Amino acid sequence: MILLILALCIGSLVGVTLSQNDEGGNAATLTVLKQDSGTNLSLMNMTTYSAARDWGIDAFAVGEAVKFTAPEPGWELKQIRIVGWNGFNETSRTVPSPNNFLIEIRDANLDLLYRMADTQNAYFTYAGPVLRAIDIPTIPVTGDFYVVFYDRGAMVIGMELGNATGNSYFYDSMYSQLVPVKFTDEDNVTTEINWIIRAVGE
Repeated sequence: MILLILALCIGSLVGVTLSQNDEGGNAATLTVLKQDSGTNLSLMNMTTYSAARDWGIDAFAVGEAVKFTAPEPGWELKQIRIVGWNGFNETSRTVPSPNNFLIEIRDANLDLLYRMADTQNAYFTYAGPVLRAIDIPTIPVTGDFYVVFYDRGAMVIGMELGNATGNSYFYDSMYSQLVPVKFTDEDNVTTEINWIIRAVGE
C-alpha cells in the first residue's frame, strides 16, 4: 500500500480556485466521458497528487490512468480534460521551471494509440488547480481505452477522495501494468480515489 497523509487544507484551496470554464472547441457538440462521481468540481471532495510523492525516481515512468468506454464503435476522441496545477506562486508571480508532462492514449490491450508531451507551464499556470482542456488529433476508439497522464513531478493533478468508480489506476510503463489506486493513511484507513481526467469527443 502507498502511504498518503491527506491534507484537508488542500481541499479548501481547490474549492476556492477551481475553474470549470476551459472547455475549448465546439463544446455543444462534444460528449464528455467522466469516470469520477460527476459532482460539480467546486463541491467535490478533492485534493491534489503527484506520482513523485510515492514513486520517487520511478515517477517518470508511472502515470495516472483512467479507463473509459467509447459510447459507440468508432467514437472519435478529440480532447482530454485534466484538473492540474503547476504550483504557480500568485503573490510573487513566480512561475516554476518548465518541465514536461506526458499524455498517452492506450487501447483495451494497453497498446499505444497516441502520445504527446508539453510543458506544464503552457496549461496549468494559475492561482490553483484548474480544469484544462488539451486538444489532441482525432483518434477513433472502440470499446475500452485508457487515458494516461504522467505528471513527472512537474505538477499535481486532481484526485477525488471516495466515491470511487473503480476506473482509476497507476500505469507502470516499465512493465506495461495497471495498478489499482488505494491509499492507506497512518491510521490504516484505506481510501479509493478517482483521478480527475476526462475524455471528450463525438
